[in-house]
Amino acid sequence: MTPIRHLFLDLEDTVITPVTEGWFNTHLINVPKLKAFIAEYQPDFVHIFSFAVWNQEEKKRFVMGTQPRVEKALGVTLSLVPTVDDDIIRLCEREMNLGMGCMDFSDMSDFWGKAGAFRLNMRQMWKSGSTPVDVVLLDDAVYNEIFEWPDLKVTGRILNIDQMKEPEDGQTLSDSGAV
Repeated sequence: MTPIRHLFLDLEDTVITPVTEGWFNTHLINVPKLKAFIAEYQPDFVHIFSFAVWNQEEKKRFVMGTQPRVEKALGVTLSLVPTVDDDIIRLCEREMNLGMGCMDFSDMSDFWGKAGAFRLNMRQMWKSGSTPVDVVLLDDAVYNEIFEWPDLKVTGRILNIDQMKEPEDGQTLSDSGAV
């Protein structure tokens, strides 16, 4: 069975400039790299996995201010936009069998960092293991890695976007050594 492909994108310094002046004042970055990766990977779903979307209020601002520009520039629809407080930390706690609400952002970041939090979230999201999934996280603050959990039918990669070469006209990311 062909796995369902899920692409997760970090935001700050991966897809947009830092959100120092609000979600309406961010600028898109890495668009050629992102479009080339999307064209080659052909995800079934594209999601956000960012520590910049802290809570529901920040999510509303992202959805109104930045999401439409990201979707238009990349030619995708964003399916999931988890928040740090409501989703990312809670799934980490659940996967690690910790009491709900015992972790805060600093603890999560110190213990697992972005890559670890991503892996914990992926294990929790596809715990049923009924359908094979392939997940990819593109981020600027991670090491390249590959992981696989056969019992959950999950394969995945975490890729540093800064290590990807800019695609030349007509060149795929495989040709440039990025994938």
